[in-house]
Amino acid sequence: MAKYRKHPTGEWPFYPRLKEGDIQHEYWTSKKMYHKAFIDDRKGRIVILMDGDEYDAFLDKVRERKGNIWASSVDAAVKEAIAGWMAKED
Repeated sequence: MAKYRKHPTGEWPFYPRLKEGDIQHEYWTSKKMYHKAFIDDRKGRIVILMDGDEYDAFLDKVRERKGNIWASSVDAAVKEAIAGWMAKED
């Protein structure tokens, strides 16, 4: 039976705070696209499930504020909303 590596957990070194320069191995530092993908794959994630109408309304608000609904704009809008909520809680 084939053995597969376990998916990294929150205890994995540097997870989710891995940055450029943290990886010293020559393979990862010589393959920039792989290196960046590896770093991005180790970042923390929040998954939000929305019904279609709520999702459309959210994208409309992102378009109003950011001018488009590119992935980077959606990501920025979500981060702003979370930061605003956290600030209100303090």
